[in-house]
Amino acid sequence: MYTNVIINSAIPLCTNHQSTIQQNFFQFIDEHIHLHDDADFFATLVTARIETINHLMPYQTDNLYQCITSDYAQTINGIVPLDNLALYYIEIEKQAITLFGNILSCWAEYERYRVFQQVIKHPLTKTNTPQVVDNNKKITEVVPQIEDDKRLFITPYYDLPMTLSNAIALKTIENFVKKKHCYELLYFLALSSNGEYVIHYQCTTLFPTLITTSHL
Repeated sequence: MYTNVIINSAIPLCTNHQSTIQQNFFQFIDEHIHLHDDADFFATLVTARIETINHLMPYQTDNLYQCITSDYAQTINGIVPLDNLALYYIEIEKQAITLFGNILSCWAEYERYRVFQQVIKHPLTKTNTPQVVDNNKKITEVVPQIEDDKRLFITPYYDLPMTLSNAIALKTIENFVKKKHCYELLYFLALSSNGEYVIHYQCTTLFPTLITTSHL
């Protein structure tokens, strides 16, 4: 079933359709994760692939991005079977490579997609309506538990306002995972959306604009 669905989605890409195909692929991954209660799907796949690369070619770098994108890895990724994993894992890896270049980039884009879906599916409510703010005032504050904060913030990463925990998760993905290739952070992304943070934001119309954050 998995193979058929994935092959059917693997049509030639063009600029106008690529985004839609990627969205459909993420929806497929979502369905699998929810159906099988497999929240660690990407972590399992990436770990297995890294182990395969290091087994066949020992003494590779410890850096995930350098390992997955190395010339040698390109001859293994999506080709050499993943030990002890069902066949659909490698089928999904093949499609991830087609759509995103490598499985790490796919994982990062999927986590970004998940944040966007949370924003879209949870519109404004009575607990997180627009705030009356003092325009242009810059504020620094300590938030003990960002996951409990109901305020909405504007970010440079998405057009819609989002909760503080989502904003920080998206900042981690964009600024550290994708830009600096720190893909190891994807294993701990849930931790970056919880706990105590110092936040610096500027008061703007309706919603404050998040500027910087720092985990304590």
